[in-house]
Amino acid sequence: MKKRKQNDLLVFLGGLAMLVAGLYWFMTKVTVSTADFFGGSLTLGNFQINSGLIVVPFIATIIWLFVNPDSFLAKIGVGLSVILIIAAVIMNTTIRLRPTSLYEYLLMLVFIFGGGGMVLRVLCNPKYSDKKDKKDKKEDDE
Repeated sequence: MKKRKQNDLLVFLGGLAMLVAGLYWFMTKVTVSTADFFGGSLTLGNFQINSGLIVVPFIATIIWLFVNPDSFLAKIGVGLSVILIIAAVIMNTTIRLRPTSLYEYLLMLVFIFGGGGMVLRVLCNPKYSDKKDKKDKKEDDE
């Protein structure tokens, strides 16, 4: 029996369609909510901090930066306080998967990972590697 030649473009497009459909289906089942940022609290180690107080180091380092623009520590402080604010927002975000049947959940996973695998199979195919890489390997062998 003669083996059929595989059409890589169709495999890629089919995998991409499966991946997008699976991700869309999954995202419609996810609920994202946040606590009130300035009304909530943030726990760092053993310390309970009102989340509105997270901006105090940012304000202090901005003032320091405007008073002394050449200060390296002020720039580091601004960067660290921005990272702290972003971490506080992420920590106050809750992501929940709405109730769904096991069948739907497994289909979502098959679509996402099966489609991703099909896309990667085409993208990682060695016959599509750069011709420069092949030339370099031939030159190295000689």
